[in-house]
Amino acid sequence: MYPEQTTSPFQSLLRLVLLVIGFTFLSQVIGILIIFFYYKFTGQAFSMATLMQGSANEMRFLLLLSSLGSFVVPAYLMNTREGYGISYFKQEYTPQAKQFAYIFFAMLAFMPLMSLIGHWNESLQLPDNMRSVQVWMERSERESGDLIKGIIVETSFIGFLFNLVVLALIPAVGEELLFRGVLQNIVGRWISNPHVVIWIVAIVFSAIHLQFFGFIPRMLLGAFFGYLYLWSRNIWLPIFGHFVNNAGATIMAFYYTKNGKSYAEINAFEVQSWWIYVVGFIFTAIFVFLFYLSTQKGNHGERLEEN
Repeated sequence: MYPEQTTSPFQSLLRLVLLVIGFTFLSQVIGILIIFFYYKFTGQAFSMATLMQGSANEMRFLLLLSSLGSFVVPAYLMNTREGYGISYFKQEYTPQAKQFAYIFFAMLAFMPLMSLIGHWNESLQLPDNMRSVQVWMERSERESGDLIKGIIVETSFIGFLFNLVVLALIPAVGEELLFRGVLQNIVGRWISNPHVVIWIVAIVFSAIHLQFFGFIPRMLLGAFFGYLYLWSRNIWLPIFGHFVNNAGATIMAFYYTKNGKSYAEINAFEVQSWWIYVVGFIFTAIFVFLFYLSTQKGNHGERLEEN
């Protein structure tokens, strides 16, 4: 059905980059045009300044299109159009209910440490001779924060449900299909060591968000999702882990906002007792190890000791 010679990883990577750039641009143009005609239809004055200060629903709409254009569509096209017998979205084994449970509890247990690592990352300062880079990073972080703030500070249940879709479900599906499904496969055709591959993709995954004061915790999450995919050989398990992470933050933000807390208060870091971090790390390791063991047994024991 397919030629014996597969496309080179460089060709695949170039195709992926072009698809991401092209559909990211196209999705933003489509979003702006739709909002432009909506403003004209409702008799409102339209400008880019008003768009950037638009309502939460407008921001959700643009973010939704951005996720679809930047991640979902390129990943789908890579999987269906590249050919050469390459299948990026592995589903070689049926996930077990206990595997979803292990992922859920591992991420729950790691939350205190993740918060601590994030706080440490935020406090990092570049040397004085890189002051301009520091200023650019801080500006980029503020702009990202302003966008999220307008969306996540939500008190209505309908808005909360929209947030679950826009901030949790679509990014979890799209980003995992693109980074773990496609990019991890492409880099894996270049580099034989799967651990090196996972960490390279995790670094790219974190860097592409342009939120440098959350770079390290996001990189760790990316590596965790990479290992979930490597061990399980099923793309739905890292997608689930990604969804749990994003949905947890969305649910907490909604809960605290409903209780009158500001965006700054929601993001404020509170130091916990040292034993909470130790216990959290131990339980995280236990659940990750249990997940790993479950993937080695596989379906009816056929993957025992395979890896």
